[in-house]
Amino acid sequence: MTYTQCSGLISPILGTIGTAMMFFGSYTLQPLESGPFENNAVTECNNRIKVKNRRHHWWQRVGIALLCLSFVVQIIAALR
Repeated sequence: MTYTQCSGLISPILGTIGTAMMFFGSYTLQPLESGPFENNAVTECNNRIKVKNRRHHWWQRVGIALLCLSFVVQIIAALR
């Protein structure tokens, strides 16, 4: 197989995986809890929300990286 044929297979796969990761990571970020007094329950809840928000950011970043990589593969195939 030539490079162009391989990139014709790899690029859509990377693009599809990247798009799916961005979609599943695109849920809105949850706001942090607040209260009149800072107590352990609020702090514990905020820590769980921060972990969940970081996970969504990670999915979005990896998804956009894979999508950009698929575009780079397409560009290199077009220039060859």
